[in-house]
Amino acid sequence: MSVREVLRVSSFLGTDNHAIDHKGRLSIPASMRRTDARRPLTRFVLNMGFDGCVHAYSREEWKRMMVRLRRISIADESGRKFRRAFLTDAKEVTVDAQGRVPIPPALIRRASLDKEAVVHGAEDHIEIWNPARFKAALAPIVDVDGQYEKLAAQHLKDEPA
Repeated sequence: MSVREVLRVSSFLGTDNHAIDHKGRLSIPASMRRTDARRPLTRFVLNMGFDGCVHAYSREEWKRMMVRLRRISIADESGRKFRRAFLTDAKEVTVDAQGRVPIPPALIRRASLDKEAVVHGAEDHIEIWNPARFKAALAPIVDVDGQYEKLAAQHLKDEPA
């Protein structure tokens, strides 16, 4: 992705706890409901995430994901299985006037969500976590001396000039 393309997409940042109401609706922080160009995001695609969370994609990022999915050969058995699983619970949702999105019951079950969720900006998408799962996912990285630094050295390499 070029620098120009990166600047056009939304960057979701921050981590906060939010209530899930009795109808399964979750407030998306105002800062995560607009593009970097300050345009409001009124729709998201919710999908099963990795590590036991729910992913929320802007429509633009979902389109990019679909391009990647279409690159999987139909002749590749494991690719077909992944595509089928990836799309099973995907649902486009609308942000209501209070900034909430409805989380489909299947995704609530998969992510073990209850009355509270962690909303985590993961740069190109939003992660919605059960608070205990989120804490458990972070613990091996932030609670082990040197692990954060080790991962940074491994993954934040400078791009070749």
